[in-house]
Amino acid sequence: MKKVMYFLWTGGWDSTFRVIQLYKRGITIQPIYVIDHNRPAAQKEIETITLLTKQIEQKFENSNGKILPVKLIKRKDIESSVYLKTIFKLIKRRRPIGKQYYWLSCLAQKYDSLEQCFHKEDRDQLISIDELIEIKDETGGRNWVVNPKKIGFLRSQLFKNIRFPLIYLSKLEMKHYAEDHDFIDIMDNTWFCHRSGEKPCGKCAPCKQYVIDGFGYRLSQLS
Repeated sequence: MKKVMYFLWTGGWDSTFRVIQLYKRGITIQPIYVIDHNRPAAQKEIETITLLTKQIEQKFENSNGKILPVKLIKRKDIESSVYLKTIFKLIKRRRPIGKQYYWLSCLAQKYDSLEQCFHKEDRDQLISIDELIEIKDETGGRNWVVNPKKIGFLRSQLFKNIRFPLIYLSKLEMKHYAEDHDFIDIMDNTWFCHRSGEKPCGKCAPCKQYVIDGFGYRLSQLS
């Protein structure tokens, strides 16, 4: 029986690019989506995952990959950790950090080797590539994990069970790759706005990041 890879999928650009990478390698993927009721676009993201799954299966029908039905987990149901909460609070005193990185690290205790799809120009990047060690993972591809000798103790503890497979790529490089390998049509159906499921708001962090990355055209494309 094939090993199942648990994967956090939001229906966004970076995580979808990674799903396609894994699917083409013949990996069985168990998508996990964390439901945050404070996120207005949650339903849109779940619908997008369903759409993208169908498109990926059709586009790469000759692959041995498989995408299992998405596993929905309510954020409030993720088992908390006093230790990780303390680590998170100490980091937050020193630098801005979103609360999602606390529950992500908690989730990674249950689903080991969860992946965070930072790309190399991500403005929310809490880790740089020179603080990581490159490994060859179970899929036969490149991946990165924290290097305890290069990263501070606090962040090493928060991210020790998390991998960073896209840290060597920019969004633009992913776009060029998708165009060259004929799946840009799938990538253009990804969703990114956190505040709206109708059209991009242009004001939330992901919308601003898209403009910084040179993807401002997608805001008008989806409006």
